[in-house]
Amino acid sequence: MPRQEQQNKQIRDERKEQILRAALQVFARRGMVAAKISDIAKEAALSHGLVYHYFKSKEEIFTTLVKKASDRSMGVIYDAKQQRGTPLEKLEWMTEKILEGMESSENTLLFLIMMQASTSDAVPEEVKDFLTGEEAISPVKATLPLIMEGQEEGDIVQTNPVTLAITFYAFIQGLAINKIQWSDCPIPDAKLVMKVFRSY
Repeated sequence: MPRQEQQNKQIRDERKEQILRAALQVFARRGMVAAKISDIAKEAALSHGLVYHYFKSKEEIFTTLVKKASDRSMGVIYDAKQQRGTPLEKLEWMTEKILEGMESSENTLLFLIMMQASTSDAVPEEVKDFLTGEEAISPVKATLPLIMEGQEEGDIVQTNPVTLAITFYAFIQGLAINKIQWSDCPIPDAKLVMKVFRSY
């Protein structure tokens, strides 16, 4: 790729990131329905037209953020599965990474976007398909194999694995909401969260 073309691509990528960061703040404050492209442009300190140059609608921006949030959370689960150790140790590693991520305001806002996407009727159809369609894999589903392996080994409490996974993510979502509302919210140690899983 010629140098000029590479520089142009870098500028485009940086501009898109700037818009997405601004949109994250706006959607977190106002929700998908109330947010306007003009709010996003103002937050990004860019013109209306420039935002439309990169994204055709606020729905497209919201969808991009949902996919980014999903990629990030699924990435942590995938990385946990590649770690050495028992299923319980892998789950503890994953929990540690998720909790460390909460120190970043971008990560906590992405959690909020995922919650909006999962609970609002007003989200774009593409988002609904992405989250609930036949191909959809949720963090709960993706974490189940690790939980079930740990139960087979006797390290993880013998209860419905789906209930365990849901309890875990409810805990994580609750922490994320608290962190958004109260930036100094103390984040617990991964070992404390892991007590939900442990059989001993």
